Amino acid sequence: MHLDVALVPAAASTDDGSVLVVVDQIRASTVMVTLLDLGVRDLLLAGSVAAARRLAREHGSLLAGEHLARKPRGFDFDNSPSELVRADLRGRSLVLCTTNGTAVLHRVRRTPHVLVGGLRNATACARAALAIADREGVGIRVVCAGRSRRFVLEDAYTAGAILAAVVAELRARGTEPVATDAAILALRLRAAEPDPVAAMAASDGGSTLRRIGQPEDIAFCAETDRSATVPVLVPGPPMRMRALDA
Repeated sequence: MHLDVALVPAAASTDDGSVLVVVDQIRASTVMVTLLDLGVRDLLLAGSVAAARRLAREHGSLLAGEHLARKPRGFDFDNSPSELVRADLRGRSLVLCTTNGTAVLHRVRRTPHVLVGGLRNATACARAALAIADREGVGIRVVCAGRSRRFVLEDAYTAGAILAAVVAELRARGTEPVATDAAILALRLRAAEPDPVAAMAASDGGSTLRRIGQPEDIAFCAETDRSATVPVLVPGPPMRMRALDA
């Protein structure tokens, strides 16, 4: 089994059929898992604020998300999982727009298998990616969304957590994976800091959350294996996320 990590979006090759796991740990990955766990009926994705507003009008949807870390005017919710988890969203349609995560998903939307992973669903996501990779005879590549196309610690750390679960599953079968240098780096980064809260607090995303006055999202995003939900991309148009096998 071949394991790889694209530490920045530009490094994400999509031409070898690998299962892609997109990670935007702070906060799109965490928000998508949370929204599906809350029972959102239709989770649509938009790449811009204008597109999000248009989709919301067309589908009668609520609006959630951020642009440059701030809630856009007229949106119902911020891109805050600790805010969203308090809302009654079961059965609702919702459009999500984020600066980095939805942009990366749009870039890789033509890839056959695109999942969304985070600390919140790390083991479930690893098992789902491995099941698809086994069936299709391909590898697994974690794609870090980064921030403004740059490397961020929180995404690489989370990539390491997801791949650590993949490696554990493979070794339980007696199989040793073949990992690229980027995958090895992510695995070692995760192993070097056993406390996810500390890792998130020290990251670029953690700094941003403190700056915008939402530090409570740091601990929420650090919660690990709280969900068995694995969001999978439905290309569209419009792009949607659904729970795998839902």
